[in-house]
Amino acid sequence: MKHVFIINPVAGKTDRTKEIRDQIHRLKITDPVEIHLTRSQGEAEHIARMAAQTGEQMRVYSCGGDGTANEVLTGIAGYNNCALGIIPIGSGNDFVRSLDSYTREDFLSVEDMVNGEEKAIDLLECQGKYSMNVFSVGFDCAVAKNVDRFKKLPHVSGSLAYKMSIVYCLFTKRKHPVKIYLDDKEFEGADYNRTTLLAVAANGKYYGGGIKAAPISILDDGFIDFVHAPTLSVLKFVSIVGKYTKGMHIDNPKLPFVTFNRCKKIRFEAGAPIDVNFDGEIFEMENPEITLLPKALRIVLPAKKSAVADKKEKETVKA
Repeated sequence: MKHVFIINPVAGKTDRTKEIRDQIHRLKITDPVEIHLTRSQGEAEHIARMAAQTGEQMRVYSCGGDGTANEVLTGIAGYNNCALGIIPIGSGNDFVRSLDSYTREDFLSVEDMVNGEEKAIDLLECQGKYSMNVFSVGFDCAVAKNVDRFKKLPHVSGSLAYKMSIVYCLFTKRKHPVKIYLDDKEFEGADYNRTTLLAVAANGKYYGGGIKAAPISILDDGFIDFVHAPTLSVLKFVSIVGKYTKGMHIDNPKLPFVTFNRCKKIRFEAGAPIDVNFDGEIFEMENPEITLLPKALRIVLPAKKSAVADKKEKETVKA
């Protein structure tokens, strides 16, 4: 089986390319190994797709953040010969938070990933785009889209730009007029008059750098977890942010306006194209429809240290 490592050298705060290369070389893997570095947006998707199209059995490892992982996922989606491994060296890394039995550090060991087992999980698909984590519409998309305009200001850091975007959108981007259909039935909580603050279609639990939007979501249960909040006043919005971030908004009697449903398909209808979020990447789409693809992706789960040791011991005995 081939192992393909796609490294984003600008992910996270420091370039960890050498660290990953050193881990790979120390392992002395006997299987074929490829190491690729990305230099521009979209390149990880291209590299992953070119590798997948060879038809060889392989694991393709995304070494970066959620954006890199989404690109690699999109490149290998639909290819049964590929499994996705994630080595989370980016700043967000929300997907691995949904794997409750593991920590982020577990995924940073190349040895444990190479020796890990595979698990089939669901995918979200929309107009040829894929998500293994979260698709969303509304306020959070507006915040992400407007961050760049504040980054261009002198002496404004990335974190400050994000905070400035939140404040800006809080006063200007709280109303999103869309109709929503769950499994082809109109969702009563939203239409062109009853506007939406945010709507989340989740496979994983977290997005946005640790926001626990779908706290009871399961990666392989065959359902989309749908969370919706209507347009709120600024004061009411501020009052729920903490609970929403911590995942305390589902069936909370103090937040009756936040609704939760499970479905297999979601359609948004608006009078014009709308911004949508796929695992942290923002796209503009017209009437997006999200469909759940059950167990359509194999992911690599890191081996526990004891399992790796047992495997090595058995190989030594055989030798």
